[in-house]
Amino acid sequence: MRVKKKHISEETILSAAWELMDKIGIEEFSMRKLAVELNIQAPSLYWYFENKQSIFQALANEVAKEVLQAAKHEGEWQEQLTDYALKIKNTLSKYPCSPILWMRTVPSEPDYLALINGLLEIIDPLPLEEKDKFASIACVMNYVISFELDKHEQQKVDLFLSLDAKEGPKAVFKQSIEQLPEERSKVLKRMYDNGLFSELGSDRMFNTGLGIILSGIEQLAAAGG
Repeated sequence: MRVKKKHISEETILSAAWELMDKIGIEEFSMRKLAVELNIQAPSLYWYFENKQSIFQALANEVAKEVLQAAKHEGEWQEQLTDYALKIKNTLSKYPCSPILWMRTVPSEPDYLALINGLLEIIDPLPLEEKDKFASIACVMNYVISFELDKHEQQKVDLFLSLDAKEGPKAVFKQSIEQLPEERSKVLKRMYDNGLFSELGSDRMFNTGLGIILSGIEQLAAAGG
């Protein structure tokens, strides 16, 4: 009996690419492995995508598209930027390896470019030089991407330490601090004892960092006005 040929489209390829990335990560991702995931011959993929990088570009654009669809355009510029930042953060959290994807792709796809333009439009009325407007949005985007990337990498480290150390990552960190001389670790120890290191990767820490960036933009605008 002949096996029915599987229907392939850009949509099914990208859906399979997300699934594969969730299984093996971005470093091990390849066109050959994607073809296996789809149960097709690898050359069939090249009818739709030139190479692995072009798939990455399309995946990054899908993330940007979802952010655009979810973001609000209401309130003062601070509220709008905060909403965009939270939507970017939540969407990056949703898709496997997406912070790394955004770091490794050029914003050349339509929705990705529209997202950047939308962010720039929010602060365009502010009395800032063009270079400062561009730098401000770059800082916001880099902060959100780096925050999610750091959280992703920290989860991998925690998993490794949990498997490798009997007492887990927190115990390993505590032992390392306690080995430092008092004069070199006084503040660090106090913050650790107060439980502040449990805040790493938390929404509260994210909002604090974002607030610092927004305050900086506000100060620039006040100086320019």
